[in-house]
Amino acid sequence: MSLDLAVDLTASLIAFLVGYGTRNLLTYYRNSRPVARLWRIDRHKPVTAVVGSVNGGKALWEADALAAMSIRLSLARDLKIHSVGTVSSSSFRMAAYAEDNVVVIGGPAMNEVWETYANRLDAPYEFRIIDDRYRIVAREGDASFGETRSVEGKEDHALVVFACNPFEPRSRVVMMAGCGYLATLAAPLVLSPEFARELNRRFDTAKPLALVLSMEDVRGYMPKPKIVAWAQFVQPSQG
Repeated sequence: MSLDLAVDLTASLIAFLVGYGTRNLLTYYRNSRPVARLWRIDRHKPVTAVVGSVNGGKALWEADALAAMSIRLSLARDLKIHSVGTVSSSSFRMAAYAEDNVVVIGGPAMNEVWETYANRLDAPYEFRIIDDRYRIVAREGDASFGETRSVEGKEDHALVVFACNPFEPRSRVVMMAGCGYLATLAAPLVLSPEFARELNRRFDTAKPLALVLSMEDVRGYMPKPKIVAWAQFVQPSQG
């Protein structure tokens, strides 16, 4: 092999490696940066997902568990966080987990930890029982969102909250729950790179944010969730 040919091959190999590495880096940066801005995780603290319990027992409520799995996959893929703990609400211990980056999945019907954090955050939307069913209602005004069914399919709503952990302000708390099964399963889609970019464009994600999402199931087809209500709010000072 001549010296010129060896130099050409080496230069081609270097160009390929640089191009491949740059392309992968740009793809990772494009996907991870908006997700990181939305999560704002304190990487010095663990990430703990708290899912609901059935009748106060240790069996994981199915929708919550599937949503937790989606969140673990998202964190591993987009933020390279591979260690995410999952505990049921009945096993949650404040002394052990309260100051972590906490992800609360599932509303007050089966997750008592939801109320613990919701009471501290005082978010502008909350779950209330109306006509024997949980609905998302605005603390001010008469806006109300729930689960509806028709011959064409069904519509469900989820409440998603991003805020500082009230027990450790450097950590993050993310809360998500649907009025029904459908919205709980779909709520983690807000953490996808595409949805995260939209949220970062529309809102100041450095401040606490509450979203109400609408999800539809039209004869098996599920369009992208829609933001139907939102509010940025000020967390009460903890002292």
